Amino acid sequence: MVSITSDIKKMINTQKIILVGTSNKHGIPNVSPRSSFYVDNDAIYWYEIFKHKSFQNFTNNNWVSIPVIDYENFSGYQLKGNVKIVDDDKEFFDTKDKIAENLPKEHEQRIRDLISENGVKIIQFKPLVLYSLNPSDFEQEPALLESDVDANKLQEEQISMLDY
Repeated sequence: MVSITSDIKKMINTQKIILVGTSNKHGIPNVSPRSSFYVDNDAIYWYEIFKHKSFQNFTNNNWVSIPVIDYENFSGYQLKGNVKIVDDDKEFFDTKDKIAENLPKEHEQRIRDLISENGVKIIQFKPLVLYSLNPSDFEQEPALLESDVDANKLQEEQISMLDY
């Protein structure tokens, strides 16, 4: 299992936002920010309020990429993995409360209002591949740090993330 290290958690909590990279069934990419999230040791959870492009992409292709960046030290990671909608009631309410505790204070009321108006889904992201984004860690190819899948196949052109 690819774990979310304390270093990665610190970077995510410092940047106070995650960028969620998805692609639709035609391979067209989409990147969308999330500021209402919770990170544990093996997953990242976030509120899915609007249910637009990213949410539609999840239904066709559950592979997601999340970059984690330390801007000051010019380092970071890229996590690639799968998402699912949390549908277990206990997990949903426990996770919803944990995310609520981490809402950014400057947007907390707006997020709560949007949830009241639109309802909310909770998305669980489990990383399966972890790459280093540190320039010193690689020359021609990104440095693969950890993987739960055959990462060599991910780099072959004929293999799609959809094959996993």
